[in-house]
Amino acid sequence: MLKGKQKRDKFILPTGCKNFNTILEGGFHPGMYLIFGANRTGKTQICHQMCLQAYISSSSSIYLDSENTFRPERIKELCFTRGVDEEEALKSILIAKVLSNSTFLLKLNEVDKKLEKSNTKLLIIDSINNHFRADQGTVSITHNELKKTFLKILQKLNDITKKHNIILLATAQISPNFIEKPIIKENPVGLQYLNHFFSEFLYLIRNSDKNYVHLVNSKTLPENKLPYIISARGIENYVKL
Repeated sequence: MLKGKQKRDKFILPTGCKNFNTILEGGFHPGMYLIFGANRTGKTQICHQMCLQAYISSSSSIYLDSENTFRPERIKELCFTRGVDEEEALKSILIAKVLSNSTFLLKLNEVDKKLEKSNTKLLIIDSINNHFRADQGTVSITHNELKKTFLKILQKLNDITKKHNIILLATAQISPNFIEKPIIKENPVGLQYLNHFFSEFLYLIRNSDKNYVHLVNSKTLPENKLPYIISARGIENYVKL
């Protein structure tokens, strides 16, 4: 029986949305993806949807929750719209709360061990920079200490992703881009560090009647931008009436 990385070789995880799949050439591939954008653009929705997509693809997922955003009832709603067994789907998702960056590092060590013996293809972090951002205003933590811990987290994630050949999806909190008339109006907090580890950046943009997913940076894929909506069924294609 094959274990770990051997089971995960050469796979693509479809998103359940045609436009997202188009931008990603079929879906998410093994590697590190950063998803960023303003509130209510669907970052956490994508995380929930991809947990279900992993289950449908006969895999499991690990969800590291730093913002208390995971909602079992949302998974159940998505299962209902797809005719999927909600209890079995929820069993396939291992959820862990991340209460600080020091906890983050401990959880990643546990994840590393878990991946050695499982068929888990998907690691989700929602969000990767929550505690980094919060700690920036903490007097008791120096900038160098904060930077050092954050870089340790990013390096560990990079090592885990490559070692186990998994898909890593991380959402990121944002700050305004103060460049005059920027195409990208927000940047992930800690971009100067994230840039060294993530090669795939998905920017989610909110509009009046639809949202856009913009692949702004990729190691292998061209820049692209397509519309989508968020419904009871999850992330779906925008259809002009």
